[in-house]
Amino acid sequence: MKTMLDWQQISRQGAHQGIARLDQKKRDLLKTVELASEVREGHRQMGCRDIYYAVREQMPRGRDWTEQVLLTCGFRVKASPRSFTVAGKDICSNLIEGMAITGPNQVWQTDITFVWSGGRWYYVSFVVDVYTRQILASHCSRDLSAASQVRCLAKAFASQKGEDTSQLIVHTDRGVQYTSSEFKTYLDRWKVRHSMAHYAWQNAYCERVNRTIKYNYLAHYTTDSYRSLCRGVAKAVRLYNRSKPHRGLPSRLSPDQFVKEHNQGGHPDYRVNIWSPLTATNRLHVN
Repeated sequence: MKTMLDWQQISRQGAHQGIARLDQKKRDLLKTVELASEVREGHRQMGCRDIYYAVREQMPRGRDWTEQVLLTCGFRVKASPRSFTVAGKDICSNLIEGMAITGPNQVWQTDITFVWSGGRWYYVSFVVDVYTRQILASHCSRDLSAASQVRCLAKAFASQKGEDTSQLIVHTDRGVQYTSSEFKTYLDRWKVRHSMAHYAWQNAYCERVNRTIKYNYLAHYTTDSYRSLCRGVAKAVRLYNRSKPHRGLPSRLSPDQFVKEHNQGGHPDYRVNIWSPLTATNRLHVN
């Protein structure tokens, strides 16, 4: 042994330190995979970087090393397919383009996605607060009626009882449910303004929630009936709000964690800037 070390110009102490480093790396790798597996039990399609942020205080090493280990160990997620919307005729203006959102209940986005369960299609609606990224309400329906979207919005208002919604803008796509007189009448009752996306990316916050809940959670649940679908959606929303790190929030907090810290006076400078072609062009000219 000593002859071999002398030939390689390595001291006995250096050899032991090298072996110790390899052992530590192995322990770190096993710990990382163990923690990631625990996260994936609830969040079946959470990305490697989000897994790191979800349990970063327990991770033995940094973000990049963790992400590379998880990708190598088969934690990569597959991209989900796209969906499309049937547009209505009575179109509103886009009121939020270029807007700077500085607090909760200034802009909500709502949208619908479809889920195959028990041999038929069901429709799931969400209302998202763009500032906090919280899913304020969800609703499962057997049809695409405007009444179902009104019920989802009613749940969102109920969740914010006692909060100031006087400056609220409800932003939707141009689906026929949102151009209906029933939906518009409900908004008028609450005296909130209605804004509409003219392109899919202008409703991106809720579109993203649709895809996340549908493919990262519901796709991994057994939902073979309307009731089981409702339970699955409720579970997914609970996990999303409570424990999913959000890259759009400070320090990648979960929505519930961010709301708690915000209510305690944290993150006073945080704001959400809604992209617009005009502001993007101005930045290009300035730079």
